[in-house]
Amino acid sequence: MKSVVYAIAALALSAGLAHAATITNKDGAAIMVTVTEGGQQSEVGIGPGQSVSVCAGGCFVTMPNGDREALSGGENVEISGGKATIK
Repeated sequence: MKSVVYAIAALALSAGLAHAATITNKDGAAIMVTVTEGGQQSEVGIGPGQSVSVCAGGCFVTMPNGDREALSGGENVEISGGKATIK
């Protein structure tokens, strides 16, 4: 069931996002991030080693460790050890 939710969320968020931010999970376990974009909040699951695209028009992302980052699109975010590094 979780994999279906992850797949649907990834597809919905990645469709047509040319300048989206990419979040990559470098950890060995699935993680959840909270994406707030345009006043709408959604939970996005990212499996181990997977990447998802979010934030075509700018957003706030709450990372697994509780840190909140503002993204404008185009960033590459790597999550390792529960902490995010933005490149």
